[in-house]
Amino acid sequence: MFHFVYFHSTTINLTEIKFTKEERNLLDLGLQHSIKKPLKTYWTSLVMETERAIKLLDTKLQDPFRILAAKKLQQISNSGNQGGRNQRRLLYILKSINNKLATGKAMIARADKGRTTIVMYTNEYTSKVQSFLRENNFHTLQKDPTKKDHRTLQSILQQSNLVIDKRKIKFLMQKTPFHPH
Repeated sequence: MFHFVYFHSTTINLTEIKFTKEERNLLDLGLQHSIKKPLKTYWTSLVMETERAIKLLDTKLQDPFRILAAKKLQQISNSGNQGGRNQRRLLYILKSINNKLATGKAMIARADKGRTTIVMYTNEYTSKVQSFLRENNFHTLQKDPTKKDHRTLQSILQQSNLVIDKRKIKFLMQKTPFHPH
């Protein structure tokens, strides 16, 4: 006996914007989905980085690794031409989605839970964020406490020599700390 499982769309559209089936399918892939760039956009840097890595090897090993790298780069080059039409189509669909979002003054956001993508108006999103910040008593700090907290942490680590070896403390501290965004 077979059981069929039907999945719901992972995109929720809270706007009046109409998306084509292809656009909905691309949106359903989620925000983590990456469209592979055409090979020509990164080929030069790939070759240069490969050569740079080979030059770090022992001189006796460089030529054999160049031969291996050349073969692998040839494989990549040959396989890079396949799927080009599909990539161009996905990029075209993505551009269409972006145009619709810009025209409709909308945006794409990730839902709080699950892998759901939400399409909503930008002003609605902004008002929800402002409301959340207001209701949860968030406020703007007058001064960034990062440096003060960093000094306090350094002091505490220096005083905890029974627990942490003094030579290892420098590896526990961030050299240039900065606040989260």
